[in-house]
Amino acid sequence: MRVPVQKDHVALCRRCDTVLETHASLGPDGWCALALTALITFALANLYPIGTLLFQGSGQSATFLHTVIVAWEAGYPWVAVLTGATGFALPALHITLLLWLLIPLSFGRVAPAFERVADLIDRITPWSMVPVFLLGALVAIVKLVDLATLKLGVGLYATVVTAVLLTGLARLNGQKLRNMAQDSGLNVANAHAHPPPSPKLINRTWALLVTACILYIPANLLPIMYVDAINGSSGHTIMGGVIELWHGGAWDIALVVFIASVFVPTLKLFALGVLVWLTQKRSSLNLKARTRIYGMVEFIGQWSMLDVFVVILLAALGKFGALLDISPGAGAAAFGGVVVLTMIAAMGFDPRLAWRIAGHRRHLSPAEKADTNDIQTHTGMVSHG
Repeated sequence: MRVPVQKDHVALCRRCDTVLETHASLGPDGWCALALTALITFALANLYPIGTLLFQGSGQSATFLHTVIVAWEAGYPWVAVLTGATGFALPALHITLLLWLLIPLSFGRVAPAFERVADLIDRITPWSMVPVFLLGALVAIVKLVDLATLKLGVGLYATVVTAVLLTGLARLNGQKLRNMAQDSGLNVANAHAHPPPSPKLINRTWALLVTACILYIPANLLPIMYVDAINGSSGHTIMGGVIELWHGGAWDIALVVFIASVFVPTLKLFALGVLVWLTQKRSSLNLKARTRIYGMVEFIGQWSMLDVFVVILLAALGKFGALLDISPGAGAAAFGGVVVLTMIAAMGFDPRLAWRIAGHRRHLSPAEKADTNDIQTHTGMVSHG
């Protein structure tokens, strides 16, 4: 049974310390206002250019959708579809679905298909990557200022606001929407209990991880982009781009790119591999810590898309015929595949399986059930099973 969480309190799982619920500081009206603002700024971010590159007396502007078209025309439809979905289609759908539920809630009503929409929001939220694109745009700006004069556009400023709003809205998952409706006295059912995780998840996760590891080799060895200029042509790998930024004095941006495009993918592959291996070995070692590590891996997954967004933005702005031409490389497609596969692997693996295989079943013993009925309240914390 759900216990309402008071201010400055948090509900935790008694077994793994996972946060189950926090106090709702905003009501349906407040969240609805944020979602409507995000819709407006998102529209501006895609209607107006992110920036204009001035080179040898010529100018080249680009909106986000223009960058997607350039990637498609360059012969990399996979990169175009991936970036178009994560940077435009899914964020737009995310905002729309939130408004579908929040507008009726603001008037004390339940939207049609409430349960299905709430579940869909949980599925698409990790794939809404406007904040990642914003960081990619900032990295691209640093790279471009050495090549030509860059004039920032309205689209970039709108993207900044949208990224901030979507980061906040990402906290509004399906269960919080259900809790919000119930707190308003509306008849909304709790989320359906997930079935026990199947051991088949282990083989599926291994298959995804092995495929990602194989793709990670060409993603690092092949050029992620090509630059054709008057003084010659060159291909740039991921590490090559990091080294170039470092030598150019932008060590802070180089560090960001290295963490997002090299350290994070490697960490995800290693951490997920260890988690799956320990689960397969029926190990009960540090189950709480492993659950927290899984949450971290799932959270950082989308930030590896940074370099892919950088490449498509550079390719869209760097089009000046024989003077300067920047285009995506095969490394970008391979790296995009690594990001998608590791995210699917992380989201598909259920951390409950580690507890279950180690001997912890869903049903508690009579003594545990008795303890569960006594909600322990601490300063700043409410803990229940």
